[in-house]
Amino acid sequence: MKLLLIRHGQSANNALSGANHPVSSQYPDPTLTDLGRQQAETLAHAFTDGLLPRPSVLLSSPMTRAVQTAAPLADELDMPIELETQAHEVGGIFQSVQGEPGSFQGASRAELADISDRLIFNEDIHDEGWYRLGSHVETPAEGQGRGKRLYRSILERYGNQDGVVALVCHEWITNYVLRAALGLSDPEGEPDPWFSLPNTSSTFIQTGLPLPGPYEGGGTAMIWWVGRFDHLPDEQVSR
Repeated sequence: MKLLLIRHGQSANNALSGANHPVSSQYPDPTLTDLGRQQAETLAHAFTDGLLPRPSVLLSSPMTRAVQTAAPLADELDMPIELETQAHEVGGIFQSVQGEPGSFQGASRAELADISDRLIFNEDIHDEGWYRLGSHVETPAEGQGRGKRLYRSILERYGNQDGVVALVCHEWITNYVLRAALGLSDPEGEPDPWFSLPNTSSTFIQTGLPLPGPYEGGGTAMIWWVGRFDHLPDEQVSR
């Protein structure tokens, strides 16, 4: 299997963080900024221009910023987007009210359908939203466990396919999926070292390779690149 992990474009929260605004001022499910939408369009063209490998399957986190990033790619490649609820960002989706988390269920089916008519909904996504953990703030250890489950799930579904599976998601969960592919874990779930992933950067993993001969490595998985963003012009690079 060839797995291409793609971080979403710049979100409103990314812009707030870059301007040193406190976490309490951020949105539970932010949309893309104007720059983020430009990045998503540039990303889509990178596939048709041959800079990035064309996917045969396109998955996306159901968080709004990820779906908004996947939508131009699906249009450019004329393919559906399968929503993957396990791919949401680490920590969960919640509102901060005076420093305390409050329940928020994410975008509804109708709100997500307004972003793209190419979405394939799973049974976890309902009219009132999709996030079911309420005010619970996911710990790093829980995020690490979910990253392992997500990676195993993708392997089980697509591991025997020859094509590329692309997943549009988030920086933290990508770090944990990448660690799952590398066989790395931490008792507390701390992602150290941290893999820095600019907006719309990609990470490419290949599994199921033949066993190598002597002195050619000892595994059947290959990490081709991490955090690649050379499709973006300098003025569009952001974190």
